[in-house]
Amino acid sequence: MLHISQQSYSPEKLLVERFHITTGFRPGQRAIIECLVRGKRILAVQRTGWGKSLCYQIASLYYPYLTLVFSPLKALMRDQCQSCNDVYNIPSAIVSSDFSQAENEATLARAVEGEIKILYIAPERLNNTSWQDYVTQMRISMIVIDEAHCISTWGHDFRPDYSRIVRLLNAMPANIPVLALTATANKRVEADILQQMGMPVYVIRGTMRRSNLYLHVIHLHGEQEKLSYLAETLPHSPGTGIIYTATQRDAEMVAAFLQRQGLTAEYYHAGRDNDVRQEIEQKLMANQYKVVCSTNALGMDIDKRDIRFIIHYHVPASPIHYYQEVGRAGRDGQVAWCILLYDPEDLQIQEHFIRSDKPQSQRYVTILSLLETNSQGLDQNEIIRVTGFSQTATRVILKHLEDQQLIECDSKGHYFTTPTRPKQISFSDYEVVYQHRLRELNAIQNYALYRGCYMAYLTTYLGDPAGQVCGVCGHCQPRNFPAVQISRRTQKVVVHFLENERLPRIEKCGTAQIPIHQAGWALSDYGNSRIGQLVRACKYEGAGPFPLSLVIRAVDVLYTRYPITEINGIISVPATRSGLLVENFARQVAATVNIEYLPALAKIRDTLEQKSLKNRLQKEDNVKGAFIVPSPELVAGRTLLLIDDIYDSGKMLREVGRTLMRAGARAVYPLTITRTLHSDN
Repeated sequence: MLHISQQSYSPEKLLVERFHITTGFRPGQRAIIECLVRGKRILAVQRTGWGKSLCYQIASLYYPYLTLVFSPLKALMRDQCQSCNDVYNIPSAIVSSDFSQAENEATLARAVEGEIKILYIAPERLNNTSWQDYVTQMRISMIVIDEAHCISTWGHDFRPDYSRIVRLLNAMPANIPVLALTATANKRVEADILQQMGMPVYVIRGTMRRSNLYLHVIHLHGEQEKLSYLAETLPHSPGTGIIYTATQRDAEMVAAFLQRQGLTAEYYHAGRDNDVRQEIEQKLMANQYKVVCSTNALGMDIDKRDIRFIIHYHVPASPIHYYQEVGRAGRDGQVAWCILLYDPEDLQIQEHFIRSDKPQSQRYVTILSLLETNSQGLDQNEIIRVTGFSQTATRVILKHLEDQQLIECDSKGHYFTTPTRPKQISFSDYEVVYQHRLRELNAIQNYALYRGCYMAYLTTYLGDPAGQVCGVCGHCQPRNFPAVQISRRTQKVVVHFLENERLPRIEKCGTAQIPIHQAGWALSDYGNSRIGQLVRACKYEGAGPFPLSLVIRAVDVLYTRYPITEINGIISVPATRSGLLVENFARQVAATVNIEYLPALAKIRDTLEQKSLKNRLQKEDNVKGAFIVPSPELVAGRTLLLIDDIYDSGKMLREVGRTLMRAGARAVYPLTITRTLHSDN
């Protein structure tokens, strides 16, 4: 592939003619490009919205061969790839799990043939056999590691797959330029990244200060006060914004509340199907929402320049997490408002996450023993199925065992114990990281209680010199944040929502081409709710049939949340251990709404209770192929309501929904009495 020379085209000329930027380079951009063109390795620590991607895009034009860009952010890869192809005239492509194996292999083949200038690739693909076959044939001019803090175990978003990038760097010639990019690396993370990149690395660090972000902390207690604050302030807030929650459940709940207040709100988290998330991203970019309520699954990969406000409904995990997330706002340079709703009780959520991310030592022994007894090796999913460990815990353990050279992974993704492995597993490094994360949580609590400049606190934590006040935050300029008065009407609305309208959501499942079931609702969380206690008493304590009050509640939800005029059949999930409880409940609902109950679903083998299994793969295997529709004519062409008592991982409803759709059902709408709060992974 042809390339240009600096003599004929200076970076300044490219900036104007190819990238259509007439305001010149920002301080540091030109230096990064120069270093890359001279074959140097660089770590660039620059704030969000600074223009880090521009540096490697321009530098790639001075090289004859391929630039590899590793990024965990699929939406951002899509945006950047589209801009390179459509605007900058740089042939680019993506390899990720968004594409089929055949599509990815076709892209890799084009890269080998020299038809692509920039190849964006998700780090998890590095362990794929197709990648390993093709990469040895590629002529590579430059490597870029986006979100480079993911390399570091000290980083706020450590990802084991990034270790494979380090191995690739070590295998590359010394004159291959490397650019590592991050907006959130304090000095400790920086040192770890430099150590792993090897060889001399130039660090180009800019200020983390964002003078257009107006930071403030508001001290509130409980959901009632938080929702009341949102109800009073959001209708008057400018533009579009994001509300970050610590859990998927709360993202759904806050979005539902705001929708009930007439705001165009949506929720976003990793539990939603990929096509749904992409649709939300596109609508957010087009300002079709007032607010998106999300876990930290949204943000890093959204290149939306005009986000006007970001509100944290819960305390984030650290000042670095917080800086990363508020950094999504105001990338156009205009004022953006960043509010943390601080309730000290919320610290328990992050403490739970920190404990959960530290696998117990016995689990390491279990996986090592399992691999020792399987000389042919096991892949990650096989290990998950046998052990019952979550996907996250299994990935962390496998990475740690690889780091200590206790196991190795072959090109097919199978793990083996190493023949000369040490006898002892060392946990000292992991305990240090665990304590570090607890200190980071304490640091964000200190931020919430801080009496000085909020921006100065964050930027100093990230490595800037101390004492640079912003002049606009809640402490520097209190009049930027006038007190919010909560009306009695708002208080009543919130109480009514929490007591009567708050319903756990059941996600739509499947695609437009292969639908499985539509979106639905549970009447309540399982937990300690009144309805959860009723279900527990009837199902496990011999309290008799589900009471009439649950039937009345279900009918009310049917009339208010479901397309009841389209539903012309009601089906129940055959029980594992509760006899006719669910069927009798479904028959009562059917009789009340005058819709036919259909005894159309049969169970052809025994299954275990889903709650007795430990992860999603085990639960999927438990119900796979367990149901049939003996008389498909009963459901053919019908829109069905599918009733069960408890929604756990969703695997049961998926399997039954898939069975009914294959039998000819037109659509399946699920309704359960309760939904469990825990997530299997």
